[in-house]
Amino acid sequence: MIRAVVVDDDKDTVALFSEILSGNNIEIVGKGYNGQEAAFLYQKLKPDVIFLDVIMPVYDGIYGITKIREMNPDAIVIITTNQMTINAQIALNKLRPSAIIKEPIDVDEIIKKVNQLCAPSLDSENQMKKTMVTLALKNTLLELGIQEYDKVIALLQKDHSCTLEDCFENPEYLRNILKDLFGESYPDILNSLSENMKSIISQQEVKEFFQVLSS
Repeated sequence: MIRAVVVDDDKDTVALFSEILSGNNIEIVGKGYNGQEAAFLYQKLKPDVIFLDVIMPVYDGIYGITKIREMNPDAIVIITTNQMTINAQIALNKLRPSAIIKEPIDVDEIIKKVNQLCAPSLDSENQMKKTMVTLALKNTLLELGIQEYDKVIALLQKDHSCTLEDCFENPEYLRNILKDLFGESYPDILNSLSENMKSIISQQEVKEFFQVLSS
């Protein structure tokens, strides 16, 4: 779930906006009422996104985003405002907010924008799945013994010029080697692998990977 901090000097606005976000599966982990609190909450909570009003007394939104950018130049900061001075606009242009949402807020627009900004890229999702599958494979093979593990790794390199990590895209390589090496014990290996992948096996790419191994 996306974790968010909401900052506005109007407490009713913070409460209402937080309720709207919570109703759209965004977890509110912090609430603040000036730019100084925004910087403090970002440093303390490391949210996925922070919503920040521009016009606030004492420490405004420009102060808040400036401090947040010093901590993390890539922080996702969404500016909310119903008015903006030319000076504020110039300052924001330099500070690169992730988005500027004009009030009154369009709920569909802001939820769509949050999901776009906070969703991991397809490449990073695939890499994460690949890493988790490789770890599960390694654990499963090591359960058989270090010698068996080394044999599989050596055969993958010898027969297919690939590593264990490459098997995510080429599960048939691993399937053929394991069947040749372990014969009737192969179903037990699949059961062990299924157990080691139980937290991710329902994901489509992982499911397809396992289906090839099981064929």
